[in-house]
Amino acid sequence: MICPCCGESREISSSECASCGAKQVGPPLAKPDVLMPKLGPSFAALACGVIVIIAFLMYWALLIDDARVGRALLVWTLGDGYELTKKLLEADPKLPYYRIFTFNAYRRAITLSIVAIPLSLAGIWLARRALRLIKSDSASFGGIKVARASYCLSIGLLVVFSAVSVSSIPRVIATGRAKRIAATRALMYELHARGLQRYYKEYGKYPGELDNEHLSKVNAEEAPQSDYWGHNFEYRPVAVIASKGSGINLSDYKLISSGPDGRLGTEDDITMINGVIVELQNDPDAADLNQGRARQ
Repeated sequence: MICPCCGESREISSSECASCGAKQVGPPLAKPDVLMPKLGPSFAALACGVIVIIAFLMYWALLIDDARVGRALLVWTLGDGYELTKKLLEADPKLPYYRIFTFNAYRRAITLSIVAIPLSLAGIWLARRALRLIKSDSASFGGIKVARASYCLSIGLLVVFSAVSVSSIPRVIATGRAKRIAATRALMYELHARGLQRYYKEYGKYPGELDNEHLSKVNAEEAPQSDYWGHNFEYRPVAVIASKGSGINLSDYKLISSGPDGRLGTEDDITMINGVIVELQNDPDAADLNQGRARQ
């Protein structure tokens, strides 16, 4: 038995607590005829689903883009007859024409899925646990309808956020590829500005080779010579106008990145001609050069 004064255990037969000296003034209270069942497990499962929904709505409507979704929904709901909505329209007259709610929600769901999926799984586990407890001891645990609703809600949230995450994979891959291509183009522009163009202004022609020996003449040794994937650029100087002397005036050049596959002459090649990125189909010269490298 627990002493109500100090919380220490004592013998039921003893009339005095050995720890604090408190004396028993009457017999222990009898157990109630009816015990209220515990609802904690069922509501814990429900809380996971509710947290996911509230977090998504707040993130979608209030926490991103200066709460533009929330402001647009408020204007749509209340109209322009209230002082609050009038102020909102004065600050942003385009609110009534906002029409990308679905796309905006899709983008927010992708970001939130990192948290929503684990919480949904936790809600499923808690709901199954609550149902097992209710089944094994219905007198002590209740809330079977709440547990079932929580189970269905968590499964629905898991399916929705998982589907959103899976559907975003191709877009994420394409975005990553585009970023890497953009980074390679930036490296090519940097090489043109810091090295090749500076060499042309200094010597009236482009270098015969793309190496530190030539770039060092214009203090451009640090200029990039490889693309984002670590493949060396293919540099081809071209003599269009012959010089008056015996030498050859290299007045043009072509700079090629072999792209993600590392092979020249394929569709993913990135080509620059005289400092300008151009869109070309498969370059037969690059393909021949690539085959020659393969034979070596």
